Amino acid sequence: MSVHFNLKRLRPNLDGLGFLIDVGMILLVIANLSLILFDWIYRVEAVQSAMETYTPDFYRFYSDSIHANFFEIDLAFVSVYLTEFVIRWAAAIARQTYHRWFFYPFVHWYDLLGCIPVGSFRWLRILRVVGLLMRLQRMGIIDLSQTWLGQTILKYYNIVVEEISDRVVINVL
Repeated sequence: MSVHFNLKRLRPNLDGLGFLIDVGMILLVIANLSLILFDWIYRVEAVQSAMETYTPDFYRFYSDSIHANFFEIDLAFVSVYLTEFVIRWAAAIARQTYHRWFFYPFVHWYDLLGCIPVGSFRWLRILRVVGLLMRLQRMGIIDLSQTWLGQTILKYYNIVVEEISDRVVINVL
């Protein structure tokens, strides 16, 4: 099970930049979520004492530089996410992707809510990664259908679509 890339599907000068931005955003979100997870684990006293005992230099660096300024670091990530969101919104308006200009934030609600720097909303950034991967899958640039992650996402996506379509059919009948 591996990821298959089909970079020949990219149009020169247009999709290549979008692909690089998507890959960059995926890596950025993964780095941000890893930092959030590590900082969450770091807050446990036993972890702090173990780090102080076994890696005192790293403990001091992390405690003084990163943990003390974690909110500001997260705001830097959020500023990149919001900039990317506004640029994609402007591109959707220019391409007339949606019927009205204000539909984009409603369709991509998880991107917008994931930018709120509060603990419970930060985890919505995972949906940003899933959305970016699904866009690349739809474009035919990557093929995740043979991976464990791709099969799991497709399984639950099909379940959700079936449940929604059942509700629609029942309401129509």
